[in-house]
Amino acid sequence: MKQRRQPAPVPPGFAVLPPVSPFFRSLGKVYIRDDAMGAPPVYGLHVRPKHANRHGTGHGGFLATLADTFMAAFIYHQRSDIGKMWTTQLSMDYRRPAPMGAWLTCHLIELTREGDILTVQCELKVGALVTNRATATFKVFDKA
Repeated sequence: MKQRRQPAPVPPGFAVLPPVSPFFRSLGKVYIRDDAMGAPPVYGLHVRPKHANRHGTGHGGFLATLADTFMAAFIYHQRSDIGKMWTTQLSMDYRRPAPMGAWLTCHLIELTREGDILTVQCELKVGALVTNRATATFKVFDKA
């Protein structure tokens, strides 16, 4: 009989992030650690069975969706001038699997703006190990 791995505990400083949409709610509990000193937040969640591929690790589509969702959240957190936006390009490097039950975090690496295009880079990590690196561009509209 296969033993189920217990999820890693939620590290101190993380709080549940209320879902911003029905789709976001489908990810399960998502957490945020927000630095009051202005540094970008860190997002985290547990890799659950509903996120799995047939090998029992985080599904690539789930990981790409997660990176895209968190990069958009970084934009809204870091740039109060942004109104609406949408993803125009997403690339994902898959470096190692995200194990079932792992505490997976997302960290902002870079955010740049050129005209109405924002480019964002982030890393998904399990502990200090980078599982994925993502880059996306977003078409943005400033708040009126």
